[in-house]
Amino acid sequence: MKTILASTSEYRAKLLELAGFEFEVCAPHIDESMVTGKRLPPAEVVRSLAAQKAIAVWNHNDGEIILGADTIVVCDDEIFGHPKDRAQAKHMLETLSGNHHEVYTGVHICGDYIELSFSERTLVDMYELTEKEIENYLDLEEFWNRPGGYDIAKHGGLLVERINGDYSNLLGLPVGVLIRQLRACGFRI
Repeated sequence: MKTILASTSEYRAKLLELAGFEFEVCAPHIDESMVTGKRLPPAEVVRSLAAQKAIAVWNHNDGEIILGADTIVVCDDEIFGHPKDRAQAKHMLETLSGNHHEVYTGVHICGDYIELSFSERTLVDMYELTEKEIENYLDLEEFWNRPGGYDIAKHGGLLVERINGDYSNLLGLPVGVLIRQLRACGFRI
């Protein structure tokens, strides 16, 4: 199955590669504020953003199977995407510190004979962080490209006390669920 990943996420690409997918990467160009600014449930926000990414790429790559994905962090009804700067990342980490939060990833797959959309939720508890721990973490500059301002696969993993759910979802693609969804649609994976 020839697939195009509508994302430039290194983690999503690595997860697809580990699962044995053959794919190309194509960056989608969408305005994510059009969805995140609305009052939608988090699962709908990520499914909508994933669909926008996949459809934006599909419009230029007819005949292929396009996979779009988007991930957000939700804490106390506040949606966190990628921080725009250090101050915003600090606010995110201060909010997440000592709290329970949810990580949602939406996936949308489209092509000539398929249109599939789903989301996955993983629950995360973060340790209570001191001001110094937050500043030290921000000095590492791992926060730029990660929803919620931390990278669980790197030093951000030291901030997390407990995870309940799919770890690959925290990296931006619940690949086990993806494979099962595709199999249910008749794909041999």
